[in-house]
Amino acid sequence: MSSGNSTNSTLFPDGLVTPIIIIILDIIGISSCIIGICKTSILILLILIQRRLIKLKDKILFLLSLNMYMSIFVSHLCFLYTFTSMFIGHLYPNKPETNFDTWTCHFIIYLATVAIVSTLYSNTFQALHRFIRIIYYNRPAFYRNIYLYIFGLIIQILLSALQPLLIHLTGHFRYEDYHCQIRLTDWRGMIMGAVIVWLLPVLPTIIIYIYTIHFIRRYSLLFTLQQRSRIKRDVTIIKRLVLLIVFILVFGIPACCTTIVYYIFGYVDWWANHLTWLTFVLSFIGLSILQTCYSPHLRILWVRILNRSIRP
Repeated sequence: MSSGNSTNSTLFPDGLVTPIIIIILDIIGISSCIIGICKTSILILLILIQRRLIKLKDKILFLLSLNMYMSIFVSHLCFLYTFTSMFIGHLYPNKPETNFDTWTCHFIIYLATVAIVSTLYSNTFQALHRFIRIIYYNRPAFYRNIYLYIFGLIIQILLSALQPLLIHLTGHFRYEDYHCQIRLTDWRGMIMGAVIVWLLPVLPTIIIYIYTIHFIRRYSLLFTLQQRSRIKRDVTIIKRLVLLIVFILVFGIPACCTTIVYYIFGYVDWWANHLTWLTFVLSFIGLSILQTCYSPHLRILWVRILNRSIRP
């Protein structure tokens, strides 16, 4: 039976880093996950509590936001499990690795990947909604049909569950450093993960935003004054939400760069796993903050609460 010492001796050679620094990074990761969980929990509760006061025309926007926050919430729970496992393993390195390399470990990384893909697709879904509102502005029954969006959410969940299944079935989810993940030195797994987890959801989002802006610039003179006013608000939101794409792009960079560095220089530093997971967590926290700040329908929730709190 192998022990945690074998993992430590491989990833953290003597004299390179002290256990205290490793544990501090684990604590930072756990704290970040807890912040993300609290942030998304508050927003989810606000949407559910205020759902009866939401106007009919805004219900789809709130549904799409709720979809994104639920995906981020599950992601943070999985990230928390990962950092907690690393923290316990680094705190008690003499524990057998069989205590960590379990079915639960592999299920958590699969669930985390499903939640990540679902989060990225939720941004695609929001981009598609604004695309439909602008392109098919003369068909309100089409982009206000909540049942159509519920059907779309079901497709999103199925895609999010099926895409990571390919990574799992091909054996690229492996145990390392008291948790399971695609090893950063596994170039086949990293390429598959980059395409399935990152490229498939992100590329359509970028294409939709680009085409939407192109359509507006090309046909803006044909819009009525009322349509221009509404589309102007949508364009303002779209330009702000482009920052979301930046966070989405950033979160995949450390993992990809680490793999490239490994195959060029032949080594991976001890902090690579922490940097990769922390980037996931912080990117998703930033994603939820920007979504909250730049979406007018979400700001309404805060305004209502503030108004109630200051009333005598």
